[in-house]
Amino acid sequence: MSTLEIKKQLLTYPGDTIEETIDAIGMSKAELAERLGRTPKFINDLLKGDAHITQELAIKLQYVLNVPAEGWLALERKYQDDLLAIKKEEFKQSCYDWIKKFPLSLLKKRGVIPSTNDKNVLVDSLLSFFRVATPDEWSQIYEHESLAFKIELRHATQPEAISTWLRLGELDVEDIQLSAFDKKVLRNCIPAIQELSYTMPEDWTKQLKSICASFGVALSLCQIMPKAPIYGAARWIQSKTVPLIQVTDRRKNINSFWFAFYHELGHIYLHGKKDIFLEGIAEIECDQEKEDEADNFARKLLMPNQLRKELDTYFSLTVPDVQNLSRRYRVNPGIIVEQAKRQKIVAYNNPQFKRLMTKIEF
Repeated sequence: MSTLEIKKQLLTYPGDTIEETIDAIGMSKAELAERLGRTPKFINDLLKGDAHITQELAIKLQYVLNVPAEGWLALERKYQDDLLAIKKEEFKQSCYDWIKKFPLSLLKKRGVIPSTNDKNVLVDSLLSFFRVATPDEWSQIYEHESLAFKIELRHATQPEAISTWLRLGELDVEDIQLSAFDKKVLRNCIPAIQELSYTMPEDWTKQLKSICASFGVALSLCQIMPKAPIYGAARWIQSKTVPLIQVTDRRKNINSFWFAFYHELGHIYLHGKKDIFLEGIAEIECDQEKEDEADNFARKLLMPNQLRKELDTYFSLTVPDVQNLSRRYRVNPGIIVEQAKRQKIVAYNNPQFKRLMTKIEF
């Protein structure tokens, strides 16, 4: 017999004490009902634990059975506490299969949930992490249409991993201080962001977050998560008051990172508050027109057209060529190398350009 079953068998109702008391004084259930001014059905429910002892009833029981009202209320409280503990344990056990689908080890490693194998603790932690009452609410929010998350992940291969990554981004910016969102300030800050992508100082992530905050955008830089094939995401959170850009270090590549960042920035700048944009999940339908617009926005910010045209004149590139172009156009050499690879001016496996690359890792 399980511990839970033992607890159920040992659970005592206040009605047990009432029944023992009336038996001791030779009072029938029908007489008790009459003296309390209640129906026989109510008394039966009371004795079985289906009806509760209220303050009013406790006072009446004091006079009828000569037991203080406080005693009856104490019995009711203990019964309700014991019943609550059983109900909570039953509920948590029903969640055991649900929590197995999530990247628990990763969440423990990042300190998001306690480092324990106690399933009850993990159930509590995961429900609190997502701020949902039950797995059914998680499914309604992330796998179906909902007010909280207007995109359906039910067709995605790993909705649990994807929803975890997205939730980590929301928690990351929960206490961030932002200016009011301002498109004009955003436009004015673009040169500073481009300069940051060129220089890539040691604290570039801190500076980028600060610049974004100055025009009212929350930026979360989240590590890659296994089974969550995402490059980035853009959406409005906190009742559509805060625009959030979330970018991963999936490819560890400077060109991929900055293109993804500019792409999500394009969604925030060009598109409304209603849509949620997730990049990299093939199973999710997207608005291709808006994706193309964000791509064009990113392409223009990543590298000036004049540089692209000049790259087209090269049949091959050397390291000095890249360094020269980088200085002249103030574009990071790693971005130039990656773009040259895409245009097949530089071979993908050419080792001489390795020292020009900046690894992106959060």
